[in-house]
Amino acid sequence: MKYIASFVALLFVTVSEAFAPFPARSTTKKMMTSSVSSPSSTSIQMGLFDGIAKAFGNEEYGAPPDAVKATARHILVKAPEDADLVLGKIAEGTSTFAELARQYSTCPSGSSGGSLGSFSPGTMVAEFDKVIFSPDTNIGEIYGPVQTQFGYHLIVVDKRTGGGDWY
Repeated sequence: MKYIASFVALLFVTVSEAFAPFPARSTTKKMMTSSVSSPSSTSIQMGLFDGIAKAFGNEEYGAPPDAVKATARHILVKAPEDADLVLGKIAEGTSTFAELARQYSTCPSGSSGGSLGSFSPGTMVAEFDKVIFSPDTNIGEIYGPVQTQFGYHLIVVDKRTGGGDWY
């Protein structure tokens, strides 16, 4: 019976604290210790709704990781000889990658300097993804020619995000 009285007093204090507009912790602790007649009483560390909020919180685990994405540019040509021609012009240093994409690329992205925007793994064809998402591919370097069903690509990875230490 003694334990039931303690439980009811604890429940009353917890509920009244939860519904009070601005509960004062010290007042609640005094109420509890005076209401409970057991020799060893415990103080309340949090209110009823604080416990519920904590149960649905995710403080221990942090934010979820960002999705793996890459931002890249490419120049698509029909033959490996065309890819070699474009690589030669890049090596000369007389034209930028974007200018050569506008001039030589057969992909509609050529009009925007070869920019493909940001995309996730599996969005592009497998051969393309293999280069883009490979940990061995360095940001800003030109890779290729990479052959796909569409032709030959010269690829530049501008950015990769997500995946933690994957890169």
